[in-house]
Amino acid sequence: MFTNYIKITFIKIWMSLFASKGELKSLHHDTVKILGNYLPLSVCDEIIKRFELIEKNANYSYRWSDALESNTRLWCFEKEIKELLPHFEVDRWIRASDAYTGRDTQSWCLMANRIISKENNLGSGGGLHRDSPFSHQIKFIWYLNDVNGFNGAFQYLPGTHTDIWWSRKLFPLGEHRFPNVETPNGMKEVHAKAGTLLICDKKCIHRGKPLQNGIRYILFMIAKV
Repeated sequence: MFTNYIKITFIKIWMSLFASKGELKSLHHDTVKILGNYLPLSVCDEIIKRFELIEKNANYSYRWSDALESNTRLWCFEKEIKELLPHFEVDRWIRASDAYTGRDTQSWCLMANRIISKENNLGSGGGLHRDSPFSHQIKFIWYLNDVNGFNGAFQYLPGTHTDIWWSRKLFPLGEHRFPNVETPNGMKEVHAKAGTLLICDKKCIHRGKPLQNGIRYILFMIAKV
């Protein structure tokens, strides 16, 4: 436990002195940034079409699905949409991510995700979690279809990427996942149209809301530092 306190203190000092800069510096306070109408609808539709074609290919090496076949992910999807990549401004967002974290991105990839409403689905991400329990990292999420409170909206708990002391009993320090925690008070969810870009500090507590009905398509950009 003492080691966790040391790590958290070091990260706070690092973010104060060397990071939290650039285009995404507001994330340190706001947790999430939302840019509507970022992708043309024609691009969203084309990506969904390609997802459905590739997902059926048993030889695709980068496919993952959960046990319910509700949540399906296609990794390295940038290889399948090369002519569409300019729409995502990857270089811009990598620079912004580096300025925010104070570290250089070593590699990145796009991951396409489809989640279908099925009984007992956990939603995207498999429940409440932090992608990183200590370091600050950025997650870029493009909604490819309209997302509401029924078909898997992104949910997050504001401020849990910075002020983690007050919540350490509910969300113990150093842990990634919190399967025994019900939806906590203060949880926000992002309802938005297709083409919306959602950017968050993925150290915050978050999840994709379990689906009650419908389907949700999303494209993630994952940057490794």
